[in-house]
Amino acid sequence: MAPGRRRPEPMTLALDTDDFVPALHQSIRLMRDVLSGAGCGVPAATLRDRSLAAWVREHGVTVTARGDEELDLVQYNGVRPTQVVFRCGAQTDSIRRAVNLGVFRFIVSTERHIGRLSECAQRTKYVYLDDDTPLVLGNRRLKVIGLHGDVDDSGGPVEWATEAERLLCRSALLKTCGSPIHRIMLSGGSSDIWVRGGGTQLSSIVSAVDEALTEGCARWQLARPAVTLTPAASAASRTIAD
Repeated sequence: MAPGRRRPEPMTLALDTDDFVPALHQSIRLMRDVLSGAGCGVPAATLRDRSLAAWVREHGVTVTARGDEELDLVQYNGVRPTQVVFRCGAQTDSIRRAVNLGVFRFIVSTERHIGRLSECAQRTKYVYLDDDTPLVLGNRRLKVIGLHGDVDDSGGPVEWATEAERLLCRSALLKTCGSPIHRIMLSGGSSDIWVRGGGTQLSSIVSAVDEALTEGCARWQLARPAVTLTPAASAASRTIAD
């Protein structure tokens, strides 16, 4: 933890992880029943529940983090850097800290993020391009692995499907430029659907994404990309200041 930084807020008591099976486990199974091999992530804010944090750590679930406070949570709970996807924000000093912790996957949305990450990286880092981020060309330290998109705050099936289709459209454009995209990552809604159990709603979201991928890949003649779905925040912490 960085010098002078306060310890994260008190967390709930952990249960014996051998016996503890969170609702998140069932959510992941439900998702993969529809989207075979799909990835699932949780925002770092959910790690305040220590029983869930232990399960996430032990099962290698992806954790999305942004800013120093969420990096504190990642460190405090012993989450491996290989599990972390760091979303670059306004405070680019956090990018250097994430690199120093060993994180190697990043979501970038501006040229400033790309420049800062390139300065800090001693080894290859893997990036998702957000929104209209320019392509990373001719940079031996940064490798584009996919596109990232934010789902509208309402987080309903239509919004998830719309964002999936938008990313496929951009993938098709990049393919014509000689930069094929093989992965997409969608973030949106509250983590409560995933970690507290929201089977019906989650099933509708995943099915809508699956249908959008099937139709979009056929329309633009694309290979079906690998997909990761992750909530944007917990209900108790919808916004993390950059």
